Amino acid sequence: MVNRIEKLAREAISLNKYRAGSREVMKSVKGSKIIIISESMVDGLRNVLERDADALNIPVYHFRGTSQQLARLCGAPFRISAISLKTGNVEDINNIMQETEKSRTSTA
Repeated sequence: MVNRIEKLAREAISLNKYRAGSREVMKSVKGSKIIIISESMVDGLRNVLERDADALNIPVYHFRGTSQQLARLCGAPFRISAISLKTGNVEDINNIMQETEKSRTSTA
């Protein structure tokens, strides 16, 4: 599943159809297909971002890694706590989110 989300993110980045950084993501929630947040994102920002995304029915993927690892995925030389993807196959995004939900319920 990690490979799927990485592939989806890299495709969006190569097409320049993404926003990186918590402030940029918060400004561009509307129109996003999926939002990816790192484990090291500040709780207050995470809550606001999740609430806004939920209001617009945009899935939020909780990246299992730090903001440095998310930045490496994006090819950025600085930490990134969140990215929003403006492109992506809806079916792929739904599959990723379903697999995430299954893994959460099986470990709970």
